[in-house]
Amino acid sequence: MNSPSPVLHRVRVAENRDASRLVPELAGVTGQSEPEIEGLLLRAGRRLTELLGHEQLPLRISSAGSVRIEGVAGLLRLSPRLELEIVPKFLEGTDADWRQDFFRVALLSKTGKLLPREHLRADFAARGDLTTLVGRTLANLYWESHRRPLREYRSRTVRDYAVVGDLDPVGIVLPEAGGFKQEQLVFDHVNSWNAVISAAASVLLPEVRDGETLRQLLRVRQALAPQREVRSAQHRRLPNRYHHWQALYDLSVEVLNGFGVGYDEQHLRAPGYVMVMWSTWQHLCELALRLGLAPAEVHASPAFPLGMRNNKVLKVTPDIAVGPRNAPMLLLDAKYRTRLNGRASVGNSDIYESLAFLRATGAKQMVLLYPRPASDGAPLEPGATRLFQTVTVSGERIDALLVECRGIGAAQGFEMFSRNLASGIENIQLSSDA
Repeated sequence: MNSPSPVLHRVRVAENRDASRLVPELAGVTGQSEPEIEGLLLRAGRRLTELLGHEQLPLRISSAGSVRIEGVAGLLRLSPRLELEIVPKFLEGTDADWRQDFFRVALLSKTGKLLPREHLRADFAARGDLTTLVGRTLANLYWESHRRPLREYRSRTVRDYAVVGDLDPVGIVLPEAGGFKQEQLVFDHVNSWNAVISAAASVLLPEVRDGETLRQLLRVRQALAPQREVRSAQHRRLPNRYHHWQALYDLSVEVLNGFGVGYDEQHLRAPGYVMVMWSTWQHLCELALRLGLAPAEVHASPAFPLGMRNNKVLKVTPDIAVGPRNAPMLLLDAKYRTRLNGRASVGNSDIYESLAFLRATGAKQMVLLYPRPASDGAPLEPGATRLFQTVTVSGERIDALLVECRGIGAAQGFEMFSRNLASGIENIQLSSDA
């Protein structure tokens, strides 16, 4: 039997799919016991639960050592020797380009959560997108906290004829041309903490490809200027009154130490990143349809009255409504779960919900959008659709489409995704009118 390897191992699993005997496999790779591996997985699951606000662990371990992760995808560290890649069900994990698609979806949906204390390695090809994710997270964390500035008392020497601080005794008799030399105690944003944040933004600027993220980082650096040069950055605990800045400070320290932008041989040290896939899919569909169906009116999550409950209006909110807000012609809902008993099918709960939406709005057609699982076959063009089920109730119709997501990270991939998705929906409308 070969001795366990001391090197770091990256393990890949697919979302919503059982990874058979994963626990024994990891135990053999690392030399740890199976209970220790189960402990690592459960701790990772609890971290995800806390981060994403879930009520239940998104991770299950069977008695046979199989592992299943539901509704979450991304990159996560289990231990200093183990990293876990959770591939979304609509991407092919064996494809070298899956990370590019994943990070492109994350950038577009803006629903991902960066794990600033996680140290992961990312392949060379993911460098640009991953750096943009780090940059966007840094900017978002700054703007979330900037209304409560990170300030500190410091002493400064100034020359002014208005006496505010402590004067130099010699300067009282012989003032210089610029005024009296005096020491002032000021409470402002020029301090070592902000210097680290500003320096991290400066380091990310040359690496970021996304224009909006670049603009936000420039705004952060401008808002914090001027700052002293940072010679070294170390983790430290901020005062309790500034606890809301801690995550941003930690991330900035990691960036200055090569986290997300520096290379170690052929690999890049990068943060963990996870997404709740149902909400990611919903945001992606909304954005794509705004682009693909333009100039038609596209409303995201509009509320419509369905009836009354305890003398209060009962409202329902489809994901997307196309047409006038008060009388939409078409409703769309982004769904994530399609498999029932091993085949693609619309669940009864989705049918009942769709009928409620149709009744509330007066529309006659509802389109359900599901990501096409990678297990369904070779990739199609991004956004290509396939009708897999139609449900009719009286004069109301519900069409369910599978939508191809692979290739969205390629050049012009999202534009093609939007165009093909809109075309597929328009074809469904035409067929229903015929």
